[in-house]
Amino acid sequence: MKETKQHIFKIVLTGPESSGKTMLAEALAGALKTAWSPEFARSYLAHSGYPYTRADLSLIGRGQQAWERWYGDQASLILVCDTDWTVLQIWEHYRFGAPPDGTWCWQKGYTDPKPADLYLLCTPDFPPEPDPLRENSKERTILFEWYEQLLSSMGANYLTLHGAHSNRLKQVISRIDKIFGTLIS
Repeated sequence: MKETKQHIFKIVLTGPESSGKTMLAEALAGALKTAWSPEFARSYLAHSGYPYTRADLSLIGRGQQAWERWYGDQASLILVCDTDWTVLQIWEHYRFGAPPDGTWCWQKGYTDPKPADLYLLCTPDFPPEPDPLRENSKERTILFEWYEQLLSSMGANYLTLHGAHSNRLKQVISRIDKIFGTLIS
């Protein structure tokens, strides 16, 4: 008899660069004692050795989706993702503009862009940390608005997070407890 895997509740951190997504994803996964999927693009860009092009977003999309599946297989009830296709959508649109033929390059790799069960939209309300892979530190407020518009337009379940990392983690745990009951002792 074939076993069916139970639905994994997918939580995705999204928002502009240097808004605390990675730090919160790792802390949240630790608090929930579950797996978290890192951002594939960071690894890809750090190892590519050349400036990326729009076409690279297809490979990045494929890698991100593969990592989400792999880490999802390691998760029990909840998977925490440090980004998903929403980041690729905003990134491609902001960096390269809308595609002339309506086909986003990221979608050629990330072939099944379903919405997460819960998005955590991180506000850029603290100074950006220097990082050679970041390229839009001065446009973080504009990009935040793009993320908010995307999540609203798709009817996503999302929580906007403000303030210090510790406060953000408390907000998220409170929301998750309302969904699942107390998970954290």
